Amino acid sequence: MFKNPSFLFDIICTAAWIILMIRYAHKGFLSSMVQLVGNLISLLGARQLSTACAGWVFEHMLAGGFRTQIAASLSAGGVVDLTGIAEKYAGFLPASFRASIVAACERSIGAVLADNAVVLADTIVENVLQPLLTPVITLVLFFLFYALLRLLVSMLVTVLGLVNKLPVIGTMNRALGWIVGGGTALLDIYLVLCVLWGIIVVTGGNLNVLNDTVMSTSLYYKVFNLFNPFL
Repeated sequence: MFKNPSFLFDIICTAAWIILMIRYAHKGFLSSMVQLVGNLISLLGARQLSTACAGWVFEHMLAGGFRTQIAASLSAGGVVDLTGIAEKYAGFLPASFRASIVAACERSIGAVLADNAVVLADTIVENVLQPLLTPVITLVLFFLFYALLRLLVSMLVTVLGLVNKLPVIGTMNRALGWIVGGGTALLDIYLVLCVLWGIIVVTGGNLNVLNDTVMSTSLYYKVFNLFNPFL
């Protein structure tokens, strides 16, 4: 049992939840409530912002360079190697994921094979590289936006922590903090699970102790998959 990575992971998550709950409880009810609501808004806001911005980032910051390089390569060699292009620009992604995107594109690319290199390059970027890289961009933007939103929440929590120093109100504030602290701590564990899921996806499940097969028996990971923000 103790040699099972998922069982050990659940023990670590439970210990972390208890420690975080105590930490948030000491901040008091008001601070913990703002932290809880703020963390939830940060998660939802980061998800929405990352989804909305990922396409723009790809199109305006990456697509142009990809089109130019691929068009130049096609003009020079005249060979359409979708598998090679996918491996060159998105080789860090799982091979099975790359293969599925390439296969889907190969079925629809026949109509543009007779066009010039620029048109063909544009088709490859839109049908191969964009589906491959947009999820990765979304994942990176999610954590970036979350960090920024959490920073704003932390500033407000620091101010509200001063309420603990008030007599009577401060005592009640600290007592109620235990209730909200538990929920706030769970959101922190949820964010850690988001990171682990991202690692599993990017590595293609090739890590011995961190893949879907190993984590499938983890209680925390099972619950997380029911509320996975990326699926």
